[in-house]
Order: sequence, then structure tokens, then C-alpha cells
Amino acid sequence: MRVTIDRNLCGAWIPACEKCFSVFMARGVPDRLCVTSAVEDDSTNLTLLIHSGEHTSELVVTEENRATIMAEGWRKFANLPDGAFEIKPPHGEYWRKGGWRG
Repeated sequence: MRVTIDRNLCGAWIPACEKCFSVFMARGVPDRLCVTSAVEDDSTNLTLLIHSGEHTSELVVTEENRATIMAEGWRKFANLPDGAFEIKPPHGEYWRKGGWRG
């Protein structure tokens, strides 16, 4: 499955975001507010496209790294700079520019 996560939609503190992400991983259902796209690609891996601030990263979750990512959080595996985690709640200008697509 390929899932797009836009952290800019939530603005949650990173530990809360990682906890929420772990719930998603445990359930396997992309029902989080920040999930903007979920496409089944018949892969055994979960490929995440994460938009955080003005940065984007791709993270591939495999059977081998799944438990570690759930326990330790996705942040250290996503290859995003520290500045990407300073998220403010979204506002109208973000939406007028097309969200992360703008």
C-alpha cells in the first residue's frame, strides 16, 4: 500500500504524531486525519510519502523494520531535517495554495 501523510493538516506534537502513526500501523486502516491518500499496490511493504512543513520524505515499512518503527517512531527513519517537525496548525492560506501540492 502507498500512503500519503500530510502532517501539516494536524499540527500535533511529534510524539503524539508518532503514537497516532503506531495506532494506524497496528490497525492497518488508514483512518488518520493526516492521511490524504491510500492506494493499494499489492505490495507487502507499506510505502509512506510524508509531507512535514515544507519537506517531503519517503519511508518504506517492511516486515523486517515494522516492529522497530512502531516502537521507536517513524521520525528517526524518515530522513527529514529537524526543521520539518515544527508544524503549526493549518490555516486558510495553506488550503488556498493547494495544501502540500502548492
